[in-house]
Amino acid sequence: MSSNGPRDRRRHFWVDPSLQGSLVARVVMYWVVCLLTVGVVLMIVAALSDMNSPVVSVVNMLLCYYVPAVLVSLLVLPVIVMDSIRHSNRFAGAIARFQNAMERLADGETASPLIVRHGDSWRCLADQFNRIALRMEELENARNSEAPPTSSEQSEEVLQSTSF
Repeated sequence: MSSNGPRDRRRHFWVDPSLQGSLVARVVMYWVVCLLTVGVVLMIVAALSDMNSPVVSVVNMLLCYYVPAVLVSLLVLPVIVMDSIRHSNRFAGAIARFQNAMERLADGETASPLIVRHGDSWRCLADQFNRIALRMEELENARNSEAPPTSSEQSEEVLQSTSF
């Protein structure tokens, strides 16, 4: 439906704060759960591998290996979050455009055809919406061309027929 030209580039990635914000929150939550799970498993493995060593030495060993891994994953987290925002734009952006077009139709305006960018979701939904919008415009045009005269038009006709 569209090319990958300059007009096709996304200008805004953050189009639906509630949807994309909840997605980002879930990504961060999964990251924290993963770190906690790995930490607990490492602690159990370290404790079971050397039952005679004191707890302090096990904790020191975990800190020595676990903290650098946490820091490295913390460096990767923004990349993952940004990628999830950019990817979510493929469906959130399409739905935002669909909602705007629906509002225009509901307000009685004609909606320009809904164009879904290459790679976006909901292409079939956009095609169906465009068919409905075109049909509504055709019906509106047909109704306007067959509309009975209004009271002002009727009064003009009466005035014209009575004047010589």
